[in-house]
Amino acid sequence: MSDPISIPPCEFPWGETIIELSPPANSRFEIRRFEPDTSGAMADGSEYARKLHESLDFPLGQAKLETRVGPGTKVAIVVDDPSRWTPTRKTLPLVLARLRAAGVESRDICISFGVGRHAAVTRDDMIKRLGPEIVEACACHSPPVDDISAYEDLGTTADGVPVRVFRPVVKADLRILIGSVLPHLQAGFGGGWKLIFPGCSHRSTLGAIHQQGLSGDASRLLGSDPATNPMRLAISRAAKLLPAGTLSISHIIGRNAGEIFEIAAGEPDEIESKLADLARRRFAFATDPSGKRADAILVGNAPWPGDPLHSFKVLLNHRAACKHGGVLAGVFWTDPAEFGRSFSPGLARFISKSGPIGACATRFGLPAAEKAAALLGSPKRFMMRWARELVLDRHVVVYSPEMKLHFGARLGPVRIVDRPEDLWAAIARHGGSGATVTTFPYGGLTYAPQSRN
Repeated sequence: MSDPISIPPCEFPWGETIIELSPPANSRFEIRRFEPDTSGAMADGSEYARKLHESLDFPLGQAKLETRVGPGTKVAIVVDDPSRWTPTRKTLPLVLARLRAAGVESRDICISFGVGRHAAVTRDDMIKRLGPEIVEACACHSPPVDDISAYEDLGTTADGVPVRVFRPVVKADLRILIGSVLPHLQAGFGGGWKLIFPGCSHRSTLGAIHQQGLSGDASRLLGSDPATNPMRLAISRAAKLLPAGTLSISHIIGRNAGEIFEIAAGEPDEIESKLADLARRRFAFATDPSGKRADAILVGNAPWPGDPLHSFKVLLNHRAACKHGGVLAGVFWTDPAEFGRSFSPGLARFISKSGPIGACATRFGLPAAEKAAALLGSPKRFMMRWARELVLDRHVVVYSPEMKLHFGARLGPVRIVDRPEDLWAAIARHGGSGATVTTFPYGGLTYAPQSRN
């Protein structure tokens, strides 16, 4: 009798710790592990400060920051919401110090969170994100996505996108965007103008922009070039209706807010193009040249901070690494405090209680629901598209004790388990006892691009 195959340990980040989800000892799974390239991170805060100041002294495609502001200048700073781990608490004090040294007073500075359709950012969240001194000194906003009276109507683009932007952002003499470039299902990569479109846009604008990301073969947009991505192009055209004067400060970040690889400042589209190329080199999974895909993929949601919706996005970001009919398996650490940020717990419980009937209805009803949403112009169409893509031709199982406790054993066709042995049993059931498995421990950073051949 031959000896069992030695299987490497399957370790995944789990909040502030690491868990091991190795398969049973007698398993015959063939396991491959893929991690992002995290070499060359900035050594410390002083190196970060030096590089930020260099970027602001010589911004790409723009004049030096201090030549654009002075006493009486109105400045709107836009930061991403708590679902991202941009090092905002490092960036913002340095930017504010330069603005104040140039004569800009705190009363002329406002800070808006690019929440889009996510839950509003509370004052407590603002303090955690920015620090109490900044929240006390500057007007801080979480744009109300459905309150049309809070938005300026700037017209409509040639794409048919109504451009309605949060008023404090529009009225500023200078806008400063502080974010990070991460893989995005529709826009190719996030960051830059996306902090405003859709981050500080009315729901009607948000929906119209996301629908641009459903044109053509949407599954090939992940990690695509900003110069050709339809959603990114729609965003850039919407941005042209803003008054002149926007500076982007953007990062390539790693597994936590302290792991920073690059920072650049300047014209938003130029910065996006530069950093997207760097992100692609660090985070893209190199698929087998033969086109062979794994029988199953096992994806962790780190470093996303415990938000169920973003957790499911990591499965979508990696599904191209899994063969049709294979298994998409998630390892989701979730924080109950984050459940409502971009995911409806009530709807999730309703789907869960519907049982097998609900599972069938979800799997087969989503295409019709998406078509109806398209005809009605519903902003929820893009959510339905990605829900359909997730479950259409692959089996989905999630290891998440917290989600099972809150939502039950199923979310439609998605099975939720709280024991490692159940996770591996599901992989063996649908992928085979000798399944090839690719693991992505930091699924919030990495992605598997669709073949463009």
